[in-house]
Amino acid sequence: MSGESATGSANVELLGQCEEELKAIETAANVESVVAAMRGREGSAELQEMACWRICKRRVLQNLTTSSVQNEIRASNAGAIEAVVTAMSVHADCVLVQKTASAAIRNLTSGNVKCIARAGTSGAVETLVKAMRRHGKSPGVQSSACLALYFLIEDNAENKIRALHECAKGLAKAALKTHPNNKRVVHEARDLLTQFGSLNQSNVNA
Repeated sequence: MSGESATGSANVELLGQCEEELKAIETAANVESVVAAMRGREGSAELQEMACWRICKRRVLQNLTTSSVQNEIRASNAGAIEAVVTAMSVHADCVLVQKTASAAIRNLTSGNVKCIARAGTSGAVETLVKAMRRHGKSPGVQSSACLALYFLIEDNAENKIRALHECAKGLAKAALKTHPNNKRVVHEARDLLTQFGSLNQSNVNA
């Protein structure tokens, strides 16, 4: 077999394998399976985006236990938070990954004190702020990241310090100016500024 033929066959085989993995994520019954797929294909933006979407929809979290808190702990123990943060870091230029992963972080923490703390130490705050900075023109990224940051810094002083250090406050203000007619961006950015104690009349009218 020639080198060109061998390369072509390898590419076809790889494509088929990726398609199988994507189908596996679509039908995954538990978060452990999704996290395993994310770790196995960190370089695939499509797979990472789909995995985060699954987490966003909570389809891999529902019916695992009778408690939503236990679901979040189970996902955390599986390394879901770290996997999502890694996806954002590896695919920093992919808007879809950034938007969906930001929403996934929100769902994976969801007011759970331990999960919020773990997200903070896993670099979630810094990664979300970087997404806002890199994709300032994307309303989807701005709104999703602002919402995730809102809950990460709520009642968590360390995460708030991290966000302030990364200039999240200024980026939230910039989001208001860049997307003044996008209701979701305005709502989430204002709420985030409220958490920082930075919302005033000029922010509201920005």
